Amino acid sequence: MKSILVTMTWFSCIVLLSFAYEDYLYSQFGVHSVKGTVEDKGVTNTTMNTFGNFTEEREYWIRLNGEKIVVTKAIYENVHQDRQIKLMRTQHGMVIE
Repeated sequence: MKSILVTMTWFSCIVLLSFAYEDYLYSQFGVHSVKGTVEDKGVTNTTMNTFGNFTEEREYWIRLNGEKIVVTKAIYENVHQDRQIKLMRTQHGMVIE
């Protein structure tokens, strides 16, 4: 009886760890993609608060399918209005097709 309980406990731990590892992999390597026509693009000034230090920074954005997406300056400069693009975002950066 004791060996059955030990086996079931180990099996449960392995299952729970595999679920946690799957969530970790998705958070690190998950790809969110948006495809559509660039409706609008612009630059706004935003106030950033880092540990009580307020700084003002420029924020570049584009509007795809009615959704405002903050992008890097390089992507902002390479994208033209009324063009079809596909934007893929990971935790490590953005890629444009």
